[in-house]
Parts: sequence; structure tokens; C-alpha cells
Amino acid sequence: MSGSVQNLFLERADTTLRLECALAEITRQQERIKHYEDEVTHLHELLRSLKREAFGKKSERWESVEQGSLFNEVERLASLRVTDEEQDEGDAAPDEIEVAAHKKKRGHRKALPAELPREVVVVELPEAERVDDEGVPLKVIGHEVSEKLVFEPATMKVIEYHRCRYGRDFGDGVKTAPPVASIIPKGMATSSLLAHITLQKYAYGLPLYRQEEIFQSLGVELPRCTMARWIVQAAEKCRPIWNILEERLMARDYVSCDETHTQVLKEKGRTAESKSWMWLRATPRGESRILLFDYDRHRSGAVAKRLFEGYEGTLQVDGYASYDGLVSSPNSKITRIGCNMHARRRFESALVDGAPKGRAQAEVAMQFYQAIYKVEEKARALSAPERHQMRQELAVPIWAEFKQWSLEQRPKVPPKSKLGEALRYFENEYEFLVGYLRHGQLEADNGFAERAIKYFAIGRKNWLFSDTAEGAEASALFYSFAVTAKLNGVDPYTALKEIFEGVPVAQTINDFEKLADILTTRPASV
Repeated sequence: MSGSVQNLFLERADTTLRLECALAEITRQQERIKHYEDEVTHLHELLRSLKREAFGKKSERWESVEQGSLFNEVERLASLRVTDEEQDEGDAAPDEIEVAAHKKKRGHRKALPAELPREVVVVELPEAERVDDEGVPLKVIGHEVSEKLVFEPATMKVIEYHRCRYGRDFGDGVKTAPPVASIIPKGMATSSLLAHITLQKYAYGLPLYRQEEIFQSLGVELPRCTMARWIVQAAEKCRPIWNILEERLMARDYVSCDETHTQVLKEKGRTAESKSWMWLRATPRGESRILLFDYDRHRSGAVAKRLFEGYEGTLQVDGYASYDGLVSSPNSKITRIGCNMHARRRFESALVDGAPKGRAQAEVAMQFYQAIYKVEEKARALSAPERHQMRQELAVPIWAEFKQWSLEQRPKVPPKSKLGEALRYFENEYEFLVGYLRHGQLEADNGFAERAIKYFAIGRKNWLFSDTAEGAEASALFYSFAVTAKLNGVDPYTALKEIFEGVPVAQTINDFEKLADILTTRPASV
């Protein structure tokens, strides 16, 4: 090969190599640009989520926007079943809801409760005006009755217990009547006062310092530290009742669980800023509901294992990793099902906060969930077997199409985007999300637990933190009592008052069983 030809060959090879290197560099730069674009999109999504969390509405309510024929299949699956005769006649007509014309009522308010005590005040004309235009005397022939509601501030009184002392005319041998049984033996709190303080704090979110101010306005000095000490002491005495409720809950075949953060200022080995957790276990269905709060320093899987040690039944939770160990053990007898509220929430966030180019897919996912929850709405009033049958006929096909759609979309979506995270959660949790289809008594989501835990969250906004771990545990116990009573149609004040009266004289497990029944048994008059 001549020198010129060899040089030409080398030049071409060098040019080819440079071209390949340039193309490789362009590819790398394009990948970097794509990475940065995805990162910017992700950050914009996070920013929108944070702004909505801080300033936007908290409701997740969503209504579909018509988008042509893209969602016809989902809407078709969501429609009511039609009879064979209707199918022979052609396509079924869409669901129609008749709404009665709205009539605005004026001048009529709801009657005040008949059981309220009433005081009758007779309003008469002055004697000089009790004549007609001709001077003929008039007499009362009836009454125009109107009602006004009166509020009288709470009143307080003192009960003096005079315990008789007995003795002889001479010598010693004095005997004294025993003290009246009290849940706070050496305290001045009666069961009614303690029930009021506890209920105001745990049912109505009124912190102890505000209650202290209210008592001051009534002329009574009742320091918040004293009330706090009473609550902790009462909680210790009521622990057997909580244990009985826990045994009853663990014996149920269907339980849900959730958790929320709290803060304890003075806890050994931890700073005041450390985050602690309030766990919630609840029975979503059944004649009597049980709801239990548990305080723990951690949110780990070890806590979940402790709370559900020995449990045999169906457990409904979200996709938090701490619950994974409950079903991975070969000896576990727990059947886990998921929460569609959490999965739907991720698609809703992708629709509202996500990148514009992913919102069309998020809209499709929301359409699927709208169809699924339409089935649940129709099945709500049915018995468990009927519910199961309707779900098999209407919901199962929707779920199958939903899963196929998600598998097709996943490769097209950036993994770190809102929509990518929603699809990943959906596919990872799919077997748990459809778990409710196995039995008609199961719910499609963990909404019952989420709504119940809000009682604690609302209180937390008012009192902000617990001072000690003992106070947090007392809070867990009394939140359990107050919310359990409410869910069962029991007046929390009456229930707590009866419990505080019964605990000092309770001696056997039977006695404490009866006190636990107070929280879960709806009064016959209700």
C-alpha cells in the first residue's frame, strides 16, 4: 500500500473515530439534558405539592372532565348492569339521577329538643290596652308561642364528706367511717369533674391551660399541672379496661391500622424536637366498634409486629414498609389488604401537581377509580354476600383493565415524576389493593382509620405536644375511650363518669369487663 493511500486510510479512520466520539458525546449530553429536564419537572411538581399543602384546599374531591371517546371503556364499565331485555333493545341508557327542585324555606327553623327544661314566661298587654276600639274589655283567648334558647355558664359546688367517728364514753377504741371510694383517692376531683376535664381535652381539643382559665372565671383555682397529674393517675387505674378492649379487638377477623406523628418534650435519651408516633388500631365493621391508640417512640416494623403479635385475620393498611414484615413471616396468619385511598391520592396529586404532559394519563387513572368507587357506592347498603357478588361482576373487570393500562404506561413515564411514583405504588401494591374483593365485609380503603385518627390530629393542633411519655400514653388511652364511645353512639361524658365511678370499686375481671361494655354498648334509648 502506497504512503498516500495509507495516509488517506488513516485520516478516514481518524475521522470515523472522531465522528463516533462526537455522536457518543452528543448522546451523553442528550441524556444529561433529559436527566436535568426530568429533575426540573420533579422539582416543579414538588413545589406545586408544597404550595397546595400550605395554601390550597385539602379536599381530594375530583370530578371528571369530558375528554371525547378516550374514556368510553371506563365509563362503560362504570355504568349500571342492564337486563337481557334492555341489551336486546340496544345500548343501555346512561344513569340518570332525578333531583327534586330546590325550594328555599323561609321563616322555619328546627324545633328545639323537647327534653330541654322549659320556663314559661307569660307576656301580657298593659291593663290600659286590654280593650278594643269601642272600649269593650278583652280577655285572653290563646297564646302566640315563640322559643328562645338560654345558656347558663357551668356552675361548681363543693361536696363535704363528714365521716362519722365512733367511740365509747371512756377510753380509746375510736372508729371512723371509711373514705368514699375515688379514682383519685387523695385528690379533690370527683368523677364528674375528672370526666369533664378529660372530655374537654380529648374529645374537643381544649388544652389544659385554657381549661385553667375557664375555671378561674368560675372562681376556682385549678392549676393545669394538677389536672395533668389527675389524668395520668386516672389513666393508670383505667389500664385494665384498655387491655380488655385490646383483647376484643385482636379477636376480630378484620382490623385496620394507621399512624400519625406526635411530639414528646421530656423523654429520656431524646431531644424535644424528636418525632414520636401515635399508632391506631380499629375495627372498621361490626355491631360495636373498637378504636385504640398506642404511643411509641418509633414507626418501625418492630412496633407493627408488637401491636399485631398473635393476630389472625385480615389487616388493612397502606403501603408503608413497616407493615411488610407482618406477612413475610412463614408463621404469619395475617392476610394483608391495601388502601385504595392512598393509591388514588397519588394519582390525584399527579393530576393536580404533576407535569402537564402526564396529566392526561393521571386523568385516566382517576376515571378508573371513579368507576371503582361507583361500584362501592351501589354496594354500600347490601349484605356482605350481595356486596361480594356485585364486586365480582362489576369491579373485577375494571381492575383487570386498570392493571393492563398501568403496565402499558409505566415504561413511558419518568420514574421520579408524580405520575411515575403513582404508577409504581399502584403496581407494587396491586395484590393488596384488590384484596378487598375476596370478601364482602372488607372495605376498599382504610378511610375509617384515617377519619378516626383525625380526632387525635385535631387535638394535636391545639395542645401541640405532650410533656412526658406518661402523658402521651395517658392521651392514647383517653383518646381510645372517647372516640370508641362516640363511634358506638355512647355519650362520652356519661361513659367516662361511670367508668371513673366504677374503677375504684372494681375488684374482678368481670367488673372491668362491664366497665369496658359501657364504651361499646349503645344505649337502648338511642
